[in-house]
Amino acid sequence: MEILLARESGFCFGVRRAVKIAYEAKEKWGQVYTYGELIHNRQFVDKLEKDGIKAVNSPDEIPSGAVVIIRSHGISPQEEKILKSRFKVIDATCPYVKKSQKIAAKEVRSGKELVIFGDQTHPEIKGILGYTQGAGMVISNPEDTPNLPYSLRRATISQTTNDLEEYKKFVGGLLENTERLTVHQTICSSTLEKHRSARKIAAEVELMLVIGGKHSSNTRKLYRACKKIQPNTYHIETPEELDLIEWRKYERIGLSAGASTPDFIIKAVMEKLKEEGND
Repeated sequence: MEILLARESGFCFGVRRAVKIAYEAKEKWGQVYTYGELIHNRQFVDKLEKDGIKAVNSPDEIPSGAVVIIRSHGISPQEEKILKSRFKVIDATCPYVKKSQKIAAKEVRSGKELVIFGDQTHPEIKGILGYTQGAGMVISNPEDTPNLPYSLRRATISQTTNDLEEYKKFVGGLLENTERLTVHQTICSSTLEKHRSARKIAAEVELMLVIGGKHSSNTRKLYRACKKIQPNTYHIETPEELDLIEWRKYERIGLSAGASTPDFIIKAVMEKLKEEGND
């Protein structure tokens, strides 16, 4: 059995940076808190909590004067103001997300209608909307853009972890009903390379496995991108889920992992494939 791991798999730059910031804060101040999950991976969030880095969803869950880390997805300026008034705040927002926040605020101030390609329920998009005072319009399906009313001036950005091909379709739809459209390419370079390398592997194997949290938006998008290339693609969160797939009958298996998937889970999946695949 041959196992091919996509060149870009697992933690992206922004996630590695956030994790590093969190552990440095823990070492300096002891118990620290993250406002929302630092990253979307249940196993790693559990590990963080055991190590003294606890995720909370409300300021009321945090002791007065504690150290709070802003998650990699970012938050709204309104939430940040509240946190800074009560706690010591360390910002671990991904720089790519910061860029999107600034672009969104600037375009809304300029009077353009802002259309965001993303998931309205995702923390990154909620944070960006805070920078527009709620003026941004969020659309998750490229098929919906041609149905928008005609507009003289629009600007568009994408959630940083979206698929580039999907964003191109999204922009194409906007062009049908917009006089002047300003397009910002806000998908991060790590996501672009991760999708390219995963697609390459998916085209060369009989079975493709995408590893990552089931509630991880970027992992789900990576899974969908691979499935378009190799229909025999599965999204798994842990090595145990391999038991639900008839993977032993394949000679070439491909692996990729989302931006929030830690190395120890990728390694565990690979070890299970190697050990049991050669029995």
